[in-house]
Amino acid sequence: MSLQDEVRAYEIYAEMCQIVGDAVFGMVAAGHETKKVAIADVLRTEILRKDKWDERQIQMMELAVKLLEE
Repeated sequence: MSLQDEVRAYEIYAEMCQIVGDAVFGMVAAGHETKKVAIADVLRTEILRKDKWDERQIQMMELAVKLLEE
């Protein structure tokens, strides 16, 4: 993997972690449990709100859901 590919992979990972972290903090603030399945459900619900998110954010949420369900 080239340095450019490594940097890109890190950027994707960091963005995905930020999205998941924001979802988890929101869930905690609302008094919801933060198990993997619950986090994935919240992200799937947000993915449906396409008017709220840009395409890149949707892709990051889809990737996060995929990883949470592994």
